[in-house]
Amino acid sequence: MEIKLMHTRMEKICGDREMKCSSFRLPEDVMIDIFLRLEVKNLARLRCVCKSWNTLLTSKTFVEIHLNQSMRNPRPLLFRHGISPSYLGFYSTKYKQFEDLCDPPFRTQLADLDVVGSCNGVLCFCSNGSDRSLIYLWNPLIKKYITLPRPSLNPRYLGFGVNSVSGHLDDFKVVTISANADAEVYSLRSNSWKNIAYGFPRSIEINRSHINSSVFLNGSVHWCARFSCYHDNSCPWLIVSFDFAKEVFQTVMMPYDLSTDDADKYLNVFDGYLCVFATIPNNTFRSYELWVMKEYGSTESWTKLYTIEKPQRIWWPLGFTERGKIFIRGECRHGGYGLLVYNPHSDTFKCIGVHLPYYAIQVLNFVESIIEPVSQSLILSRS
Repeated sequence: MEIKLMHTRMEKICGDREMKCSSFRLPEDVMIDIFLRLEVKNLARLRCVCKSWNTLLTSKTFVEIHLNQSMRNPRPLLFRHGISPSYLGFYSTKYKQFEDLCDPPFRTQLADLDVVGSCNGVLCFCSNGSDRSLIYLWNPLIKKYITLPRPSLNPRYLGFGVNSVSGHLDDFKVVTISANADAEVYSLRSNSWKNIAYGFPRSIEINRSHINSSVFLNGSVHWCARFSCYHDNSCPWLIVSFDFAKEVFQTVMMPYDLSTDDADKYLNVFDGYLCVFATIPNNTFRSYELWVMKEYGSTESWTKLYTIEKPQRIWWPLGFTERGKIFIRGECRHGGYGLLVYNPHSDTFKCIGVHLPYYAIQVLNFVESIIEPVSQSLILSRS
């Protein structure tokens, strides 16, 4: 309430077009502290109040401080897709309620899209079906988006992230891999695609699943994969990644206990660490182990955190709540499939009232930001 009142008073001060913001001048550090307490949608509105506020709110300093603050409190974003109407919104386990996001401004409906990933407050979507070459970047909180030029080859797999070493928070990139293992990378700053010289390793096959999405962490996007050996189900599991700064593919092995079995694996990020949910094979009911890579890139650092058991055959983990609990798609007491939250400390499951009959749903970690997915090359061409 106090923040809303503060916002109203500040707008009133500079609301009169005849009044200049110079008549309301506070030290910059005080202004930054005030602005950091406001919601992103209010910050977007305040940019229109006067030129000096717009300059401050779009400065690299403020955008970076705001992003770093938001990264301490990522929010789980739920995307139910493949049906109409689809659903995109936040869920708070603290307040036990959903917050719907506005529909994207694309001509393409959500039901016809897959979400590729989330990074620095920007979502990446691609068209689903046989043609996946229509790609969007969208910040839903400030309602800004860009439609990417189409890659030269139809993607089979996609990954999204940011070049973490360039010094630009909006240095977003998308990597695509075709069915022939050719790879391309798109850069938002240049608004163009380029080929990856050696393509994707042909000895590796990415595990294709409706819940096995790519995961961005430490400047790279990661996929769960296996070495290609078409007549042998014991081919080793591994993680393949694409470094957005070096623009090269790299690999790291799964934990030894998981590397050769035929059970499903799903990648995710837990508390800043790369992690994998692994199905326990040959069980009378489905169970999962959660493994975490404590030192990024080190196979020896894999550590098993939990074993999750639920007495039903069809269920799977989706991601994490803001408090470290685990979202589950499974059977609720009413007999239908829905969204549950698993508490690893009390070993309990709780239904949260979301009906999910055979529909795909993804849970992403979303960080609020005021970063605009706008190509610098387009800005320069217009100026």
